[in-house]
Amino acid sequence: MTAMPLEQLVEALRGGVISLLSDGGDAEWHVKGAELLDSPEALGTTAPGHLLLGVGVDIADRDALGAALRTAADHSCALAVKCTAPPPPEVSAQVDGAGVPVLAVDPQVPWTRVQRLVTTILAARAAVAEPSGGATGGDLFSLANAVAGIVGGAVAIMDTQQVVVAYSNLPDQPIDETRRRGILGRRVPEDALADHLDREVWVSDTVVPRHRAGDLPRTAVVIRAGEDVLGSLWVAFPDETAASDCGPTLQEAARVAALHMLALRRQVDAEQESRDRALRHALEGRSGQADPPGGVRLPAVLIGLAEAVRKRGDEESWEAGTAARRRAALLRALDLAVLDGRSLGYEPAAALLDDRVYVLLPTAGSGSVSTGVLLDHLLDRARHSLHRSFTAVDSPTVGTTSALLAARRDIDAALDHLRERCAGPGAHHAEDLRPELVLRRLVGAVREDAELRTGIAERLRAHDAEHATDYCATLLSYLRHFGDVAASSAELHIHQNTLRLRLRRAEQLFDVALADPTRRLLLTLELTALAGLSEPPPTD
Repeated sequence: MTAMPLEQLVEALRGGVISLLSDGGDAEWHVKGAELLDSPEALGTTAPGHLLLGVGVDIADRDALGAALRTAADHSCALAVKCTAPPPPEVSAQVDGAGVPVLAVDPQVPWTRVQRLVTTILAARAAVAEPSGGATGGDLFSLANAVAGIVGGAVAIMDTQQVVVAYSNLPDQPIDETRRRGILGRRVPEDALADHLDREVWVSDTVVPRHRAGDLPRTAVVIRAGEDVLGSLWVAFPDETAASDCGPTLQEAARVAALHMLALRRQVDAEQESRDRALRHALEGRSGQADPPGGVRLPAVLIGLAEAVRKRGDEESWEAGTAARRRAALLRALDLAVLDGRSLGYEPAAALLDDRVYVLLPTAGSGSVSTGVLLDHLLDRARHSLHRSFTAVDSPTVGTTSALLAARRDIDAALDHLRERCAGPGAHHAEDLRPELVLRRLVGAVREDAELRTGIAERLRAHDAEHATDYCATLLSYLRHFGDVAASSAELHIHQNTLRLRLRRAEQLFDVALADPTRRLLLTLELTALAGLSEPPPTD
């Protein structure tokens, strides 16, 4: 087991459990285990560096204390004795001259508790030294096993998103259906959430017993770092009796778990920042050396989110809002997307560019739910948690950075198209909108390039402006309804004969050839390109 500096052990056992009577001189002492000093012969070949627990040593008996000190010195071990603080002067003088560290244990604290606490802390210290821990939570798994071995229960550690980040896996552990499903799904089962989130657990600063109907009895303790809540530690026991007298051990385990979870959070946050930066650079077409090896993780699905515009006029008021408030809402949506992706088993990358949030979900090693289910879940959480509605579009799976850039262009075009249509909040697939996107790009090209226009739509527009006629609207409606006079006249709120008259006049005045398929197609594109423009399109 990894040795721990004595000063750190004493600091970890703060809170009236243990204090330092003598530091043993100038040497730096380390502790790598705890042994009961019920008799010197029982120590046998105990290796140096242990903490000897002076069970039965009466400090008022100078000879007994001296024998314990000599035993500790012979084995190069530290000694712990039951002693009030401050100790009597004669005791202080005796231990100061022994040349070994001596710890004072609160007389009210049972030796069994001291042994469990020391063992837990040293086991956690060993877990920290394991190189295999990393961001997978290996340290927390080692801690969970150490605590389970001490208290005789089955340990699970959850974060604040109810994700199971670690659990004990010792043989013959007690298990029930809730624990089994929680481990398999790596999150608290839906039907157990109410019990898991009970206010009694999360406001308490001590361990809380819980016994849900149909489950094994449990004990829970919240994992905190100061005022910051990091998660919770739960232990399932075979019966109520086994759950007693483990509070101090679990509280100390929660303090150790907090250190691991803070380190894990820092590592996860650093990795998240690296992934986010790589995605931002890739979407802007400027991937560089500062990005992590391999850049963005592909293949993946790209998702774009924008605030929804419910009806005409809302977009104007949305634009009139303050930029800071808008950006704050989008940043909250970005954070929520990352948290939601993590909680469902993904390693997302996210970026905020202009007024859009982009989330990349790698398909390799993806979560237990599909990207479609995740997207619906995210939109629902945004509506309830942020009180904001978003329109979202996802791409097909992309495998290269060039395909990723193309996916962003498709998503941007789709979100623009949905906003112009005042589509309500919800999820859409870019592939389902492919015809609309192609038409949008085609119309955009016709609008921008005069060489792609015959000029007939400009003449119709000029005549309408000069003579207050409606040839453009009439022809576009007629063409969009594939020559259905009844449907077109109903849309325009005019009589069918009026529509027929306008069509004949357009053919006479502007040489409109509605019977020619090619000219009908070109006229449709040009009229669509002109629709909604307040100024004529460029002609050069």
